[in-house]
Amino acid sequence: LKEMMLKVVENGQIQINPERFNKTYFNWVNNLHDWCISRQIWFGHRIPVWYRETNGQKEIFCGITAPEGSDWVQDEDTLDTWFSSALWTFSTLGWPDETADLSKYHPTTILETGYDILFFWVARMILMSTYHLGEIPFKHVYLHGLVRDSKGQKMSKSLGNIIDPVDLINKYGADAVRMSLLVGNAAGNDSKLSEDKVKGYKHFTNKVWNAVKFLEMRGVFADEVLVENKKTTKDELLLRELDDLVREVTKDLEGFNLHLGSDRLYQFFWKRFADEIIEESKEIIINKEGNHTPEEIASRLSTLKIMIETLLKLLHPF
Repeated sequence: LKEMMLKVVENGQIQINPERFNKTYFNWVNNLHDWCISRQIWFGHRIPVWYRETNGQKEIFCGITAPEGSDWVQDEDTLDTWFSSALWTFSTLGWPDETADLSKYHPTTILETGYDILFFWVARMILMSTYHLGEIPFKHVYLHGLVRDSKGQKMSKSLGNIIDPVDLINKYGADAVRMSLLVGNAAGNDSKLSEDKVKGYKHFTNKVWNAVKFLEMRGVFADEVLVENKKTTKDELLLRELDDLVREVTKDLEGFNLHLGSDRLYQFFWKRFADEIIEESKEIIINKEGNHTPEEIASRLSTLKIMIETLLKLLHPF
């Protein structure tokens, strides 16, 4: 069993991100300890062990089905939660039956979870899948850190420092909460969360909303604004700059550098697009002084349409 668990990570079939947690994984598997598997909980797989005592002689039987004979009593405890959750990647797809979902969706691509349960859950899923199905459960493991309070302390009821995400969402919106959990938080590192931080990203979501509203008022989304309109040299340069951004964010996503991709978009949208490009565009598309040709106006409207739609698509995963 250990050899199966080690092999699929050693040969790169399963890639753990950040890579430094490979060492933690191998350390766990190579230094296994005895472990209390029983739990006194209502739901779970009941421990397949039966006991009886005959003429002062104690007997124990372990098996899938009850032993023959009378007076056998099955253990009342269940196997702990990790036994059932270890089956997650395939038990949810109809296993042990050979279903269409199982053949289509297993193995899955990415598992995302906290680094603190790398062994308790991730390693056990790898064990169960390689043992029962002869294949890996997932190709990539993305490990996030623990979310701590503003002082870096672990949240707990006794300390009274728990931040309820639902409260933050109701107050500042889901997008602000999402961004505050992503920007600057590299994989595998603990992060500090405070209401002030979420409030800061609420300002960002407002900035996005205001930018879209302004462009809408100025006719950027009108049907007659065609993205294929001929562009001025200046607008071609803006679109080239946008292409560079798309490449960089795509690279961040594919490399699981979500903290870099989200920050890159935050900086570009606020400082470059909203504060500079839109401000500069006001003089062209509003054309107060009448010194811009219809072709220049059409080019800028078309460019703004491409930019805002692309930026919203890039922001969406974050």
